[in-house]
Amino acid sequence: MNLNGLNEQSYTELEDYWVRVFLNVVQDQDKENWVIPYYNTSFSNGQKIMDMNPIFSAKSEISHKSIRIIHETVNEEDDVHHWLDTMGKTNWLLFVPYHSNMCKE
Repeated sequence: MNLNGLNEQSYTELEDYWVRVFLNVVQDQDKENWVIPYYNTSFSNGQKIMDMNPIFSAKSEISHKSIRIIHETVNEEDDVHHWLDTMGKTNWLLFVPYHSNMCKE
């Protein structure tokens, strides 16, 4: 289901962008300990869902912490929203506004 106006190549490039950003942030000795992607974002036939929920996910095999980045389509400027679990769980969630005019074919 592609609700964001991106073709599959553009969507894959956006996925790859977030992988590069994440790997640039993670310390070198820790990179091999992350499962990327962590969440399945394909249908059973292998076709990408392409709804940007999540556009990126990873889970540490050591700490069991996970991160999930979701792009939400908006029509006007909006801030980045994030959620960090404060109840002892280990998941992080980040919402990034996605403007439909950001990536046109």
